[in-house]
Amino acid sequence: MDNKETYELTRFNVISSRIRLARNIEGLPFPNCKSASVNRGKFLAFMKGAENAAKGLFDYNFFFMKNLNATEKLAMVERHLISPALQNNSATGAVILEKTEGMSVMLNEEDHVREQCVQEGFNLPLAYKRVSRYDDRLMDELPVAYDDRLGFLTACPTNLGTGMRASTMLFLPALKLAGAIETALSKFVNDYGLTVRGVYGEGSSALGDMYQLSNTRTLGETEENIIEIMERATVEMCLHESRAREKLAHKSGAELYDKVCRSYGVLLNAYMLTSAELMTLISDVKLGVILNILPLKDTKPLDKLLVLCSAANLTLATKGCAPAQRDIVRAQLVKGILKETK
Repeated sequence: MDNKETYELTRFNVISSRIRLARNIEGLPFPNCKSASVNRGKFLAFMKGAENAAKGLFDYNFFFMKNLNATEKLAMVERHLISPALQNNSATGAVILEKTEGMSVMLNEEDHVREQCVQEGFNLPLAYKRVSRYDDRLMDELPVAYDDRLGFLTACPTNLGTGMRASTMLFLPALKLAGAIETALSKFVNDYGLTVRGVYGEGSSALGDMYQLSNTRTLGETEENIIEIMERATVEMCLHESRAREKLAHKSGAELYDKVCRSYGVLLNAYMLTSAELMTLISDVKLGVILNILPLKDTKPLDKLLVLCSAANLTLATKGCAPAQRDIVRAQLVKGILKETK
């Protein structure tokens, strides 16, 4: 399959690509260790080295979790900039966040440093290239814990070795509607040694028919090999989704057309929308875009709409309106963006 064929196969179903590297500092207890609290000064000291590694590489803001309110932290989780674990560490947690939000460096999450780069669409190599530049500079600044036999030392043994997690966020509505999603995902877990998680990582649910596919093996693997495996698995999963979509359109054409049009009609006319309703309706509309049922040409504005209309981000945008009022604002925002996109 050439690059053009791969692009056409994956462009609607791969929402984003992410590379994350876990790193720790020699001589410091892991952030979750009981003794970690007594070393708060040392934790704060290594943060300076982590920040120095970002200087001149990308424009950023530095945030301590203790200086952010609950809504601001949740908004970052919703935008996949920090994890729920970092959100809850108000003692020593911090993040170095690129102003364009492509790069984020979490400090004192499960590991001392978790560097990640997220790219729109299917582009793991670019995400890896960007995060590697920061990683090289980090190792020049700080004594990163490394063992010749085990590789990078991490708080969780499953991250030993490269310390790398490569993941793609996939939109798989046809497999879900066909009742084949569990079988397909199980096959990939077994065949490729991958793991499947929800929208916000481990323990979260697959909202809006979106699933996060990532590697599990980090020890004894190279970064390049992990990316190659992830690319093959992602393309194959998109191929399964494409076939399921064709069968679904052939078998349930009228019902599917009606489902998509009804959801589009609700989004265009609803006076109030909850975030849960929006996730379900947007999933139907995105499928309608892919099948050329609706007068929309791209799903990217719809993906961005989900983030913009998430509870915490909408609360920030409306300067703290009440939940009931937020549902009204969400409906108005969705309506306006859909009309512009059309």
